[in-house]
Amino acid sequence: MQTSQESPTMTPPSKRALVLSGGGGRGAYHIGVLEYLERVGWRPDLIIGSSVGAVNATTLGSGVSVRGLKSRWLDLDSSDVQLMSTGDVLVDNLLRHRDHIFDLSPLPQTLTGESRKWRNRRWFNPEVLNSPSAPYEVWVTAVNTKTCQPEYFSNRDPNGIKLEHVLSSFSIPLWYGPTKMGDLSYWDGGMLVNTPFRKALELGASEVVMAMMTPWPERPLRTHERPGYITHLDQPFLIIAQELWNAFEPALDAMLTETVWRDYLLYKMEREAGKYPNLKWLAIVAPDRYLTVGLMTHYQLEHHRQLFELGWWDAFNDLAPVLPLPAEGKA
Repeated sequence: MQTSQESPTMTPPSKRALVLSGGGGRGAYHIGVLEYLERVGWRPDLIIGSSVGAVNATTLGSGVSVRGLKSRWLDLDSSDVQLMSTGDVLVDNLLRHRDHIFDLSPLPQTLTGESRKWRNRRWFNPEVLNSPSAPYEVWVTAVNTKTCQPEYFSNRDPNGIKLEHVLSSFSIPLWYGPTKMGDLSYWDGGMLVNTPFRKALELGASEVVMAMMTPWPERPLRTHERPGYITHLDQPFLIIAQELWNAFEPALDAMLTETVWRDYLLYKMEREAGKYPNLKWLAIVAPDRYLTVGLMTHYQLEHHRQLFELGWWDAFNDLAPVLPLPAEGKA
């Protein structure tokens, strides 16, 4: 007698995956996408993030609601992430260490709620994130500086996700120094897997939403022009550092997008060959124009609000074929 477990027609359980790409201060874009997904009632089972996507993913996994995450982004500024001191940049970082420009030392205190500003408003709560009752399965990625290969960390692993994993995933080379974990050092996960959707496929996801923050190569651009550059910083020397980054960021965007695009082309060939039979659909949310240059390393309320709105409307347009907004929600 054949049991239900042996039945060849048995349908595997559905698994919804949300993939949050890296992009530093552009991570506010994710909020608009998350609000749209809440509006249509699509709740992921697992969230996979790289760089700032790892920050947002672990915050949600720590039991913070989308509204709570949005309120944190509304209050977040650059000084909560990096040490905004000319003396620190010039003396400690460039002359002494010579491996980074800005110091990430404020970020741990922000994420753990240890600073005065963020007291009782933690982003990262390992007791919740790594508990069996965590609201989501969460994965983050970082690049091992020794092997130059990406590594993944999950709250389902025996050791769970630690704060160092999130900081490692956020450590943009040159702008920030690598993050040490024991004897190993790690760079930003986005360097090799800025939008780690293939992990979702490996985990058997049946529905995948990818939230990008750069235009998608398959789609036409509204314009090839870039809408300005971030230059308004208080200290002249920091403006120089920001302008140097502004010169580099478009090239970095191109490299990171190309990496994801090649992964996507490989996925399409694998899909045509019959791989991922459980996958129903994979949808990509991405802007149809370039974002302001410098947002990757800059955090400011004005830009966060603009990114919230842009993420919502891009999700509205890009997810319509699979997750349309109900008629009553379009008014």
